[in-house]
Amino acid sequence: MSDETHQSAEAPAPGTFCWTEIAVKDAAKCKAFYSEVFGWNWQDNNEVTEGFVYHEFSTGEPFPAGGLYEITPEMFGDDAPPPHFLSYVAVNSVDETAALAEEIGGVIIKEPADIPNTGRFAIVQDPSGAMLAVFTMGGGANG
Repeated sequence: MSDETHQSAEAPAPGTFCWTEIAVKDAAKCKAFYSEVFGWNWQDNNEVTEGFVYHEFSTGEPFPAGGLYEITPEMFGDDAPPPHFLSYVAVNSVDETAALAEEIGGVIIKEPADIPNTGRFAIVQDPSGAMLAVFTMGGGANG
């Protein structure tokens, strides 16, 4: 989610789905696939981490709806996940939401962390094993 995303979109309401992330083994092939099937438009964004290419997609709106990245051995070593989609849900406080999720039976897969120039997120697994990310737009330790 780029700085442009901040400028183009209002902060999402808590409890709403606000971003979709797609992790794939072949970014070029998947970008072409989703463009052909759904008509998505793509813009590369490498602001988050140097050397990491993040492909943001738009579904026709003036701002991105999600992003796609390529799963690489450099990122994950031998523990690379399979290709997958990850939905992000907006919350008032990533830290408080992650703590509550854990308190009521969830598992924290990725501890709360800042995404430079974007916001704060954590990945949570519900009691049945399904995963989602919680997100607050804007940076900061209490985001």
